Amino acid sequence: MKKSWRRRLIIIAITVVVLFGLVMALNIYIEKEKRVYKECSVEAGTPVSASDFVRFKWDKKSAAFEYGTSHYDVTVPGEYEISIQIGKKTYDSKLIVTDTVPPTLTASPKTTMYGQKMDPADFVVTMEDQTACSVKYESEPNFEKVGTQDVTLLCSDLGGNISTTTTQLHVIGIYPEVTLEAGSKQPDIGTFAFGESNAALITPLSTIKMDEPGDYTISFSVGGVRYDSVLHVLDTTPPRAVGINYEGYACYPKEPLELLDGVTDATSVKAEFVEDPKFDEPGERDVQIRLTDAGGNEQIVTSHIKLEADTEPPVITGTKDISIITGQAIAFKDKVHVIDNADPDITFTVDNSQVDIDKEGTYEVTYSAQDRSGNKTEVKIKVTVVYRPYTEDDLWELCDSILAQIIKPGMSDKEKVEAIFNWVDWSIKYQGHATKISWIQGAYEGIKNRIGDCFNIASACHALYTRAGLETFMIERYPITYAQHFWNAVKIDGVWYHCDSLTKDDGTRFFMWDSKKIKEYSDTHRGYFYYDASKYDVEIP
Repeated sequence: MKKSWRRRLIIIAITVVVLFGLVMALNIYIEKEKRVYKECSVEAGTPVSASDFVRFKWDKKSAAFEYGTSHYDVTVPGEYEISIQIGKKTYDSKLIVTDTVPPTLTASPKTTMYGQKMDPADFVVTMEDQTACSVKYESEPNFEKVGTQDVTLLCSDLGGNISTTTTQLHVIGIYPEVTLEAGSKQPDIGTFAFGESNAALITPLSTIKMDEPGDYTISFSVGGVRYDSVLHVLDTTPPRAVGINYEGYACYPKEPLELLDGVTDATSVKAEFVEDPKFDEPGERDVQIRLTDAGGNEQIVTSHIKLEADTEPPVITGTKDISIITGQAIAFKDKVHVIDNADPDITFTVDNSQVDIDKEGTYEVTYSAQDRSGNKTEVKIKVTVVYRPYTEDDLWELCDSILAQIIKPGMSDKEKVEAIFNWVDWSIKYQGHATKISWIQGAYEGIKNRIGDCFNIASACHALYTRAGLETFMIERYPITYAQHFWNAVKIDGVWYHCDSLTKDDGTRFFMWDSKKIKEYSDTHRGYFYYDASKYDVEIP
């Protein structure tokens, strides 16, 4: 019994020793042969996991890439150092990524304008591979050859595999860019579409401003497709001008362009003085003027100025003493002018602050003018205001009473004028002189008193014509050859005529005379009806 037990113990002990030895031997073998492959090769693009590197099945579930130590890209061929962790132990391996499959490439035909290069990638429709690819021309096409040509593309991947495909390039005869100098003649379609007879303009060429530098887009349609060309209008030529010798007066500045002759350029030109010409100082000196055109080109031109001091005062003309009746307005500046030997913009002022048109008396009015050099002129006149015992309404009342007798319903303009003309001619007796304060006074006194000179007669006609609804104005003889004379212009049925109700002693009546007839009469009668037509707003035929 005891021997049997001992035998069992010995067998168990031997068995344990043998198993332990086997385990130790297995561990020694595993460590010797490694639990991880020394390298792993894959085709580019193939997914990779840590288990792909483990030799034994029981290690695959626990195997992992060591954190932060394994960096690889299966889309880039090459060798990558790999660290695999199993339990607490780490094993080194190597990933080998190879690329043996060529890329696939498809391309489509393209059209471009003359000389406008295209990148090979512009032709590509699809380009597929597990690695990065690049495409290039087998032989670069001729982008300056109008027409259609074959284009072969070479596509290579990172593994050095190459695919080829052939497509077509069509070059149309339209320049993508054209450069012209500002001031050149207006371009036509041939300037851009030199080799494309079926090119149709979309952009009107009239919109191009050849005197304005800039870029203009010119669009064409070829076979229903729009193409844009750019016209560069450049200004590279500086402006030209000739300096002058200018003589004038100090204190009267000139603009830079006023001191130049023959300013020419294809674009707009600005002018400025390089230094202050000192126009306020008399003397003789050169003046430099800088010309700059729209293209930024500059030219400096020299002119010479000679300035003398201005000591001559302005001249005021047309002033005269004025007589009015109380309440009558005065046009102080009417027919008054001022001129100066140097100042082109001279003006004058009127001091009429002492005049009271509603109070009888004699008043002084001063006209003044001063030029830029400080020379001053004053002219004084007298204004005489006399009392008027009647109003304008009184005149119209007189006119209405006369018109009620001589104007009948349905009369034409001519009949109305003739009726008034005859009434004044037959009713107002001529006397040699009357006071000419105003036409209102002249008309009132002529109609009321039935006596007066040519001024009263013309004023009476003017009042009656006006009250009858006719267009009319009074005309004064000019130049005054031997005495003053006044008559009327009246618009009859749309036409202006001369009418003078002062019938001559020889029986000549001046009813509805045109300007030609008036002149012919005046030429033989000491300028009887001469007048300055420029003083009146209408022209009498």
